[in-house]
Amino acid sequence: MRSPLSLPTLVFATGSLLAAGTVLAGTPDVAAEGGRHARRAAMQQQMFERLDANHDGQVSRAEYKASVDARFDKLDANGDGSVDAEEIARSPATAERVNRRAEGFVKRYDAAGSGKVTRADFEAKEMERFERIGGGADSVTLEQLSKLRKPHRGGAAEAPTQD
Repeated sequence: MRSPLSLPTLVFATGSLLAAGTVLAGTPDVAAEGGRHARRAAMQQQMFERLDANHDGQVSRAEYKASVDARFDKLDANGDGSVDAEEIARSPATAERVNRRAEGFVKRYDAAGSGKVTRADFEAKEMERFERIGGGADSVTLEQLSKLRKPHRGGAAEAPTQD
């Protein structure tokens, strides 16, 4: 019998389940960066606790498989044991994820707190990002843009380091 998965292995394997913000989120400041890591650690702990059905501090192969099956069932709206792109796009799980991302987008860019993002709100926030990337210059180079960490699912890009 194989041993249960370790927390680091489990976190890596379940990365697709983590949602740590919107892909469109801009560059956080240093204080926000620490907060983001703390939120990610808390989310990883919550994920582990959900997977560890018998709460023994380890996730067995059977517990992990149960989670995989439950995730698939959420996508398989008609219950026929297979999914195609259209069924996934219409699934309640996809709708929930899109709603969370949309809410995160509005929260990030809605300067007035009205629940709506205007072109001015969006432009202002993105131009602040340009200022951080370019250090106040009127243009940015490919090198400056390349220093940005590429956004990953649920994460935000980071500011380039100043050389």
